[in-house]
Amino acid sequence: MTDIELNINKYAQNKLTDTDIMDWFDQLDLSSQKEIRDKLMMFMQQSHPTDELISNAIQTAPIKGTLTPVILFKTQTFNIAISKIVNLPDSELRKSFIIMLSIFKTADTYRRETDCKNGCTHEWHNLK
Repeated sequence: MTDIELNINKYAQNKLTDTDIMDWFDQLDLSSQKEIRDKLMMFMQQSHPTDELISNAIQTAPIKGTLTPVILFKTQTFNIAISKIVNLPDSELRKSFIIMLSIFKTADTYRRETDCKNGCTHEWHNLK
């Protein structure tokens, strides 16, 4: 598991705080941040967030609900929002990361508590 995969999944499982994950993200160069965004997009897709899970994530995310990346997830389907996130200016990257993390954390938590509740073989669900 790469550092990107490990950190994103640790965050989803409350093994890293908001501050921990943002400090890690902020210390990286733009190219690395975009790589993280792209990996997170894949994780989000694999977690299959429903409209309800996305709405819950938006309500609990540590970000203003009026920012562009949040509005995309509020007003567009998941797949359209994801495709538009990639084309936002670099100044929106950090904000996009925050809302995407929240959505992934919410959807992955739901998946761990339902589909994987009795154990699973997902390596990323069994972090120490």
